[in-house]
Amino acid sequence: MTVAIIGCGSTGSAIAAQLVIKKNIKKITLIDNDLIKIKNLKIELSKLDKKLECSIYNINARKTTELIHILKNIEVVINASSPLCNIPIMKACLKTKSNYLDLASDPFNYPGVNKDTTLDSQLELNNTFINKNLIAITNAGASPGFSDLLVKYISEKHQLDEILKIGIYFIEIVKSEKFITSWSPYTLLLETMYPATIFKDNKIIELENNQRKKFIQFSKPFGKMEIMLFNGHPELRTIPDFLNIPIRYIEVGGGFMLNNLDLEDILLEAMRKILNKSPLVKGNLIEILASSFEKSDKFLKYYKNKKIKKDVISCLVEIEGKNKNKKIKYKVSSTVDLEENFKVFPLSTASSFMVSIVPSVLTNMILHNQIAEKGVIAPAALSNASDIIDECKRYEINFNESYHR
Repeated sequence: MTVAIIGCGSTGSAIAAQLVIKKNIKKITLIDNDLIKIKNLKIELSKLDKKLECSIYNINARKTTELIHILKNIEVVINASSPLCNIPIMKACLKTKSNYLDLASDPFNYPGVNKDTTLDSQLELNNTFINKNLIAITNAGASPGFSDLLVKYISEKHQLDEILKIGIYFIEIVKSEKFITSWSPYTLLLETMYPATIFKDNKIIELENNQRKKFIQFSKPFGKMEIMLFNGHPELRTIPDFLNIPIRYIEVGGGFMLNNLDLEDILLEAMRKILNKSPLVKGNLIEILASSFEKSDKFLKYYKNKKIKKDVISCLVEIEGKNKNKKIKYKVSSTVDLEENFKVFPLSTASSFMVSIVPSVLTNMILHNQIAEKGVIAPAALSNASDIIDECKRYEINFNESYHR
């Protein structure tokens, strides 16, 4: 059973570690344009399994021709790099007859968005993947991914005729001496600085700024926390497009606390750091602000050095649906505490562990021919969502669910 992971940063490392620790693979190929990253990851994986066969390649993942040579005889290719690499890697997989899986693509063709990063560009390859008897699962992380699967799981379990409302919320608390996030600060800024959007009655609606804040009741240790609704999150596209029942409303949002700073405080602190260097700023504002943060790849290093004291993250999904005019309410929360998780999965932050569960489970299922679908799809289209959720529950997450009629 052969797997390749392209992109060996925080999430790619977490996926690799899960596959090795869960004894799902014996051979792995690591690909990244940073030689130090792949060498270090190979060393860490060998500590987890001394018999693991690991090959490394230091190349740019957008070079399809080079990938074709490397991916021969690879059964599953996991793209944990940038959406810019989606189409080049998918085209290589078609040549090598490898199944494909990624974590993200741009759900909407907004002005300025690179066409190759969009979900639409991936769907153009659907028939070719079907003809090759291959599957390409896109947007298969935590949100979307795990969130998509939960919606599919509930809609099938309760035979819902329609879904009235879906709320997907995240909260993370980090205690740190460093100005750092456990995942991409660029993505965090991108989702929170642009106007919030929701899916309502088959339309994407932009909210006024005073409509984006909400208080959400999370499970322990969080309690009631303020979150901000995000801009253009992929579930606004993947769930309505791939779940074959009417969807009335979807919103996605999150909160992040760095020491005593909430999201708005963090944005202001990022601005102060940039302005302290120079009051004259030119270029992409989000990229400039993101540069004020410590690189998230250093998160685990700082945790080991006690410069980061705490990292806890929770995902909450709330669903209201109808079955023959009977209303059903479902709520599920999953929580990861780095202090506990690190003992078993030493290559993951709390957030990268949460993101890596679904790709790890799906990879194992593809290797064992447990996924029936072919072509380019999102997780909401998978027919065995219940089996996938059951497998996810076996991972080291605090998973709590409740139903109300």
